[in-house]
Amino acid sequence: MTEEHDENNPEEPSIDYGEFQRAMKALGREGLGRIIEHLSRLIDADPQDTESLSVRGLAYEQVGDHSRAAEDYSRVIALEPGNAEARLSRARAYAEMEELRLAVEDYDVAIGLAPGNAAAHSGRGGCKAELGDLAGAISDFDLAILLDPGNAGAHYNRGLTYAEMGEPQRAVEDLGRAIELEPDLPESHYFRGLAYHDLGELEKAARDFSAAIDLEPDYGLAYYARGIAYVNAGAFAEALADFDAVLGLDPDNAAALRRRGVALGNLERFEEAIGEFNRSLELDPGSGEALAGRGLARASLGQHELAAEDYSRIIDLDGGDTRARYSRGTALTHLGRYEEAVRDFSAIIEVDPDHIPSLRNRATLHRRLGEPEQAVRDYDAIIDMEPDDPSVRQQRQAAQEEAEAGGG
Repeated sequence: MTEEHDENNPEEPSIDYGEFQRAMKALGREGLGRIIEHLSRLIDADPQDTESLSVRGLAYEQVGDHSRAAEDYSRVIALEPGNAEARLSRARAYAEMEELRLAVEDYDVAIGLAPGNAAAHSGRGGCKAELGDLAGAISDFDLAILLDPGNAGAHYNRGLTYAEMGEPQRAVEDLGRAIELEPDLPESHYFRGLAYHDLGELEKAARDFSAAIDLEPDYGLAYYARGIAYVNAGAFAEALADFDAVLGLDPDNAAALRRRGVALGNLERFEEAIGEFNRSLELDPGSGEALAGRGLARASLGQHELAAEDYSRIIDLDGGDTRARYSRGTALTHLGRYEEAVRDFSAIIEVDPDHIPSLRNRATLHRRLGEPEQAVRDYDAIIDMEPDDPSVRQQRQAAQEEAEAGGG
């Protein structure tokens, strides 16, 4: 006779898989291996033992074998098609395998079988974000947070998604809530620091990067980001120390070498800066940023020929780089190669007719080349945009007089 399930004979409690995962992590890889062996023997004895299959799947997840985890969860699903937990677990494994669309399908089924699962909405949101469906991701994170306001992961992931959508203030708010819930997660501080940086709040950004480093002393990305914040704040010596820390962790980090060169250049240590840009270019020969930095350092030392060569390499890589054209035009002007400089400034004006610095420089060069009429036309274009600038009117008057004298 079947016993009735009442208050005197309660149902067997279900496994708390979240708690079980935490217990597994404490076992270490060797302990997990022994558990997998034991569970495999149980499954060999009873291939329909869904509980052992589920637990072995979790163990495989902990050792990073997500493919085998997915296989175990698939066996559970085949035996128990309505098992929402197995769908959720397989979705998690698929996500780790970067099978994001399969993961979303499993999350959809899990949510249909057991609505109101915050973890399922949070996981599906993460997959949607990686697939580029940012609005869909936000909707899922909203639901996850509504269902579980203390879900730090949902706040964290929604914050990252807002940052990707170009909404740094919302990112700061969500990441701040994630930090309140889990203050010891260095990534939350790091990404909030990036959001603060996007908002121009450099001091707060540096503070968050520092917090991330305190939690994880070898956090190279945080050192790098703090170094950039220091550069933008004009704290170049502090920036150097951070880029040194990055290079201590990764000696061949071309980006850190470039940034170190920028900091040295701002400290007017131009020879050292050139050395860092040279090292960076050995690792990344096509870096326009390194070439531009080295060109600027060379120009600052009066090495205009070498600077022009660097800017020419950038233009070869990207013919539309107007900053490189402007810098090359300036270097060529210093070298007395006025006609070539005019061509560079003209190329910029063709793309951006309102580029006043190029119009000014071309006007000056036209006068040096004995072409005052063309200079007058450039000054007229500037006056149309800046009618209250008396210096331009004076230069135009001088060019007009030169044109009339030449015509006379």
